[in-house]
Amino acid sequence: MPIQALITMLVFFAVVAGIVYAIYAGLSMRNHRRRIDPGIGTVKRLYFYVVAFVTLMMAVNGVILVAADLFERVVDSDVVSSSTTGIAWGLALFIVGAPLWAFHWRAIRRYVAEVPVEKLSFIRKLYLYLVLSVCGGLVAVGLTRVLFWAFGTTGFSGFAWASVVIAAIVWMLHWILERKEGQDSPETLGVRRIYLYLGSLVGVSMLAFGVARIVHVILVEGYMAAFSVPVMLPSETGLWRHTLRDALAVGVVGGGMWAFHWLRIAVSDRDSSLRLVYLYVYTILGGAITALVGAGIIVNRGLEWLLRVPNADPAVAHFEILPSAIATLTVGVTIWAYHWWEVRSEDGARTTGSRRAYIYLVTALGLGTVTFASFTLVNTALALLTERTRILVSGEDLWKEPIALVLTLAAIGAPLLVYYWRDAQSRVTEGVLGERTSLSRRTFLFTALGAGVLAAVGSVSGTLFVFLRDLLDASLSIETVRDIRPAIGVAVTSGAFLPYFWSIYRTDRDAAPVFAAHTGSEPKQVSVLTVGGVDEIVLGLEAALGYEITELSWADPDASTPHPAELDYEDLARQVAGTQGASVLLVPDGDGFRVLSHD
Repeated sequence: MPIQALITMLVFFAVVAGIVYAIYAGLSMRNHRRRIDPGIGTVKRLYFYVVAFVTLMMAVNGVILVAADLFERVVDSDVVSSSTTGIAWGLALFIVGAPLWAFHWRAIRRYVAEVPVEKLSFIRKLYLYLVLSVCGGLVAVGLTRVLFWAFGTTGFSGFAWASVVIAAIVWMLHWILERKEGQDSPETLGVRRIYLYLGSLVGVSMLAFGVARIVHVILVEGYMAAFSVPVMLPSETGLWRHTLRDALAVGVVGGGMWAFHWLRIAVSDRDSSLRLVYLYVYTILGGAITALVGAGIIVNRGLEWLLRVPNADPAVAHFEILPSAIATLTVGVTIWAYHWWEVRSEDGARTTGSRRAYIYLVTALGLGTVTFASFTLVNTALALLTERTRILVSGEDLWKEPIALVLTLAAIGAPLLVYYWRDAQSRVTEGVLGERTSLSRRTFLFTALGAGVLAAVGSVSGTLFVFLRDLLDASLSIETVRDIRPAIGVAVTSGAFLPYFWSIYRTDRDAAPVFAAHTGSEPKQVSVLTVGGVDEIVLGLEAALGYEITELSWADPDASTPHPAELDYEDLARQVAGTQGASVLLVPDGDGFRVLSHD
């Protein structure tokens, strides 16, 4: 990937992440005590930091271009034939950008000294971490190219060396500045977290890619030695080939990036929703999916060989993909196992909702896999019925390849679906607080029901259309069945799963508390003050009320929260229903809550 494209991508993702978090922070401001001091004002602050960022990037890239040109001249010793375009561009960018940045940064420093609250502004933190993100990306790409050169896979790159040196200096200066200032509000802390987990995500992705490629090369070499076949080109034989050296470079840089952001900086950031998203959504779920893809390829190739799929290659060529599949499986399992262990070690109240969401996500993955297997099975059966003549004439076994796919999908998806759905159902039957009414469970059920209903409606409509079309044209034949095979497959699959999940939904609906039944009034906007994110209290109140409430973090030094097991949630629900105002605030008061209402 060209360096300019990577920088553009990093800036884009950082800006998008900042905008998303800014919107979230703005929406959540009503739930936190905020500083009244506006500082120099948002518009003025935005102007100075936007101009400072743009001009700093101009100056940095200018210095990199000049330094790159000098490096190239020193190493190549080819001054006569070297182009002066790079150094001209570099000087132009630096001459324009550096003075403008110096002027605006000096003004910013003066405002920070005069108005101390400026140090804590969200825009300032966004500026600092955008600089850190871009410079960190330059260092990572430059260091990767430097290692390519050191390992002998590419020629010398002055731009890579210049990027590492210059961007690292700028990164270090801004990192020291940010560490001195710290984060004094949820919004500024959120910007830091976005940077940390984005860096961890990029680092672990590069590390996983590098390790997977290294394992793949080693296994390919072993496969070649075992079966005496050239799996790769003759010039690419041996372990120390270009592919392994490139992978080693990417893995080393990614591992360093991941170790710094995750193992060193983010290790103490346990009370973070972004951390849970990184753990459950990207690494745990992503690692599981990666491992399942590798396992699926292995199982599928084995089944195809056992069934002797028509036109299958000889054994050595047929299983040539195994090194890639095993490498994928190994890396996926490693990522999943490590981060699952990390989650288990961080077990606490805040992880309850994330773990529940993970359970239903994997259940949905298993359900989707089994559903596709069911559709493929029905479609294959119909194909065998409609293509009998061709099968008899040609002698082809058209069923073997799709059946191998069906068995592969079933072998992977069924255990996931059974294990995790049984886990989810056991939490319900054991009476885990708020499980039936949780957002994750309702989202899963309504998604399954909605997808099933839409698929059934679409398939029935398509079947009727084709049938009526051929009936009106007096052309009903085997071709009609061929045309509606996919629709029938969808209808049969939907019909197999819809009744079950509909019965689960009805059971949950009947068992969940119905607010109007014991209160006789409409739901209210309920907020509850808690200390340290006590999810049990929130879940208990939501279960008693029958709808979601808002949790506020009580920041006073003498704040305390009643023990969740000692509360009468039904009584609290009745008190909430009996208030006059449309909004209710629950304030901890001794062993219970004081119920206050307002309009």
